[in-house]
Amino acid sequence: MITVKEAVQAAAETLGLGEKVNAYLNGETSEGQAETEHLTRCFSVVENELALDYFPLTAEETLQTDTGAVYFSEFSKSIVRVLKVTDEWGNNVPFKLYPEYLKAQSGQLTVTYSYVPLEKDIDGVSDFTLFVCVRHFAYGMAAEYALSLGLFEEAAVYSKKYKDAIAATYRLSPSKKIRARRWV
Repeated sequence: MITVKEAVQAAAETLGLGEKVNAYLNGETSEGQAETEHLTRCFSVVENELALDYFPLTAEETLQTDTGAVYFSEFSKSIVRVLKVTDEWGNNVPFKLYPEYLKAQSGQLTVTYSYVPLEKDIDGVSDFTLFVCVRHFAYGMAAEYALSLGLFEEAAVYSKKYKDAIAATYRLSPSKKIRARRWV
């Protein structure tokens, strides 16, 4: 589990703001408050980017419907894409998407979907449990922080490290391999 506080401290160390941010987080001074709040906002930006572009977060909810219409407002998370709908026996159910709801058969439906994480404060916990580590957040947050201050060269360096960390995660994750063919 990655906490926002842990990611903020790692990003602050990466940026050379570690002492200032740690002193603020430990209640020793109010000097690092602006930097801490800025890095906390960067955490939400990076978490959303990771969820939307690289490592989709998925959830599954079971709902009851009499009409077959399930409104998106009934879900606990903000839906990005509906991946699958099944009935109470686990059979796939055809569905159609509309701007405010999805339409399927009536009865108990289990909806699997990808979602966008909610914005978090300093005491929050990331929605990611697999594939993403503090290093991803530290480099991504450092890139966002530098970019927002107009430090374009530093932002480019941290952005490259962030993208390299993501690429390394993709290389290490298990993937399907196609066996080589033999021509006779």
